Amino acid sequence: MSSDCYGDYLRGIGRIPLLTPSEELHLGGLVQRWLSDPVAGSAEERRGRRAFVRMVTANLRLVVSLCKHQHDRISRLNMDPMDAVQAGNLGLMRAVERFLPERGYRFSTYGSWWIRQAVNRHLQESAGVIRMPPQMAGLARKVHALRSASPQPLSLETLGGILGESERRLETALLTYHQIQTCSLDQTIGLADGEVSLAHLIADQGEPGLEDDYGWFHQELNRLNSLEREVIRLRYVTDQSLTLAQTGVSLGLAKHKVQHLERRALRKLRQRLDPALAPQPK
Repeated sequence: MSSDCYGDYLRGIGRIPLLTPSEELHLGGLVQRWLSDPVAGSAEERRGRRAFVRMVTANLRLVVSLCKHQHDRISRLNMDPMDAVQAGNLGLMRAVERFLPERGYRFSTYGSWWIRQAVNRHLQESAGVIRMPPQMAGLARKVHALRSASPQPLSLETLGGILGESERRLETALLTYHQIQTCSLDQTIGLADGEVSLAHLIADQGEPGLEDDYGWFHQELNRLNSLEREVIRLRYVTDQSLTLAQTGVSLGLAKHKVQHLERRALRKLRQRLDPALAPQPK
């Protein structure tokens, strides 16, 4: 969370004095008297508006503190932190309007809920070009949080019991949350030699693919006998390369036999490919 605007904003609100508990009660009472009596006189209205502004400005640092808890989400969305802060400020203003000092709790306790709700709603609405209902998005985040915190895998049935939701609703929320995730192709990625965008990493369909580039290598592989090719495939080509022992079990051969076939196949390939890969100068 660093930008010139954001830094200036932090320095500005850092100079605003905080409120004492008694000041909160007094100012909150003035705000409520103003809002509860729409036909109040001009003096009452002025006092109410001044109290409202004082309560909002004195709690701007509370908004920033709560927004910092969402630093990772804000960074993933490539969002200006000031946007999240401004959304939190709207929640703060709503909290000041609804704060009832006679109930006896501190404003920071009451206002934090409204601020977090406003920030979370803003982040959710900014998460992609497709808007997901906040209730469903919140449900999906709860599922992810529970699964991350659990040392054991949690089934949808177990999660439904914890959250009081049906398996079908959880499945719908997770599937929708996954499908609406988008990112900009202009998003930059920091690399050692500078920054590139995601668009630069997308392969040109007109360029030859791996099949074309390594067709000559496959021709040499096809010159091996069937057993040698199968050993090379199991050892190097499959997604989960097998060990010599596993390859032997798969082919019904002893481990030393598999090792012999592998060495022979690699020797043949080396003899045929070395001249092509490292031609001798004339």
